Amino acid sequence: MTCRNIMTVDPPVLLGTDTVGTALRMLLQWRYLALPVVDAERRYLGLFTRSRLFGLMLPSIVALEDVLPKLAKLTDLAYLSDDLDDLRARFAALSGRPVADYADPDAPRLRPDSPLMAAVLLVYRTRNFVPVVDPADGRLVGVISTWDILAKLAEGS
Repeated sequence: MTCRNIMTVDPPVLLGTDTVGTALRMLLQWRYLALPVVDAERRYLGLFTRSRLFGLMLPSIVALEDVLPKLAKLTDLAYLSDDLDDLRARFAALSGRPVADYADPDAPRLRPDSPLMAAVLLVYRTRNFVPVVDPADGRLVGVISTWDILAKLAEGS
């Protein structure tokens, strides 16, 4: 069995020109943790995740944590006096920016002919869904989520 057999075809997507504000509304509407970002021809640009959205609300030093030694990572931001109004102001400052600026082009992806176990492994590792991209033209053809895999398992029980 391949990804083609279990993927959700035509999932909700963000266009690269959509704004971060639109992304927030769509994440809330669909209750997704991420949305694929595509161009006008549905070529896959990357994944916009709720964790990226949260990261945009944090001080910029947090974005550098991946390159810092473990001891230098922030463990507490209690010294910040930010409240919900401050977060809203930060969000308002970037809500009009194109979502393509923040999409992760290196997020894991699958091909339609990828084996089922490759999908299971990536869904397990990402704790999310995985985009399925046609390697011939780079177009998003679907996604595979936890729910897609569980639904196929339930069919046999």
